[in-house]
Amino acid sequence: MRAQPRLASPPLRFLATALGCLFAVGGASAAEITLKAAVFVPPTTTYGIPFKRFVDHVNETGKGVLQIRIVGGPEAVPADGQAQAVRTGVLDIASIPPTYYKSVMVEGDAQILSDMSLAEQRKSGAYETLNKIAIQRMDSMYLTTYGIGVPFHLYLTKEMAVSGINDLKGLRFRGQPNYNAIFKHYGIAGVNIAAPEVYTALERGTVQGYGWPLWGIEDFGWEKLTKVRVDPGFYNVIVNILMNKRKYDSLDAAQRKVIDDAVVWFEQDNEKYTADTTKATLATQTKAGIKSVDFGPQFKQTAIDLYWDDLKKLSPDAIGKLQPLLTKK
Repeated sequence: MRAQPRLASPPLRFLATALGCLFAVGGASAAEITLKAAVFVPPTTTYGIPFKRFVDHVNETGKGVLQIRIVGGPEAVPADGQAQAVRTGVLDIASIPPTYYKSVMVEGDAQILSDMSLAEQRKSGAYETLNKIAIQRMDSMYLTTYGIGVPFHLYLTKEMAVSGINDLKGLRFRGQPNYNAIFKHYGIAGVNIAAPEVYTALERGTVQGYGWPLWGIEDFGWEKLTKVRVDPGFYNVIVNILMNKRKYDSLDAAQRKVIDDAVVWFEQDNEKYTADTTKATLATQTKAGIKSVDFGPQFKQTAIDLYWDDLKKLSPDAIGKLQPLLTKK
């Protein structure tokens, strides 16, 4: 009987390559991590949808590596407590305007006064300056921002012979802190009313108007009672996506890449989303019978100047450094 030929032992180099591939596969299949997030409004409303789009993109591109779970809106974590929840690690991420953490970072509100795009704010160093303050004060970092390009407006519930801001003197408007300076300057009485209760206040004539951004009056049905929108709009809506700095630093390279790539995608895609949503909003308001009254460019500039002055009183050094970084040359 002939002896069976012996199988040759695989070269060591082949074994090393095979083991390397095995370990690589094992590394890629490491346990997926899930981050907890909240947003200051319900995720399906106007200012929650952009954040949900960001989260959906992360979850699509980060399968097997990193996911984000939205635990809810303000019903899950109150909006004014979300920044604190991120700071302490109760939440990993929150999508909130700077007004909700103004008590610890008043400088955040400077961003609403800028006439620069987010890309321009990054290039000028303004965004990194804000990010450093957020890390120092709140142990949180600025991932990205949306709302830039969406102005604030004044709205009236009655058709009036309005030709300028002085015609609004003595009227009562539902407002929010961002409007305080301009209301005081022009003799408008600001009334503090929670958003869900504004419809009834408008219906009953408790207030004759309100301050709100261009987007979102349809979320509450206010367009049914609104007759006039004052143009031009002023300020910018700013919603910052904050992330706990320690949590971000604890991610491995692949997990951080999912977040970083999503930020790049979001900032590029969001420009078209903003333009399309603004166009649709203006069409909806026109269809609802809301007329535009133009108070001229000085109205907008006065609103901005007044708020810069207010912020400088609260944080003169930091605001003094931020203003030129947030202003187009």
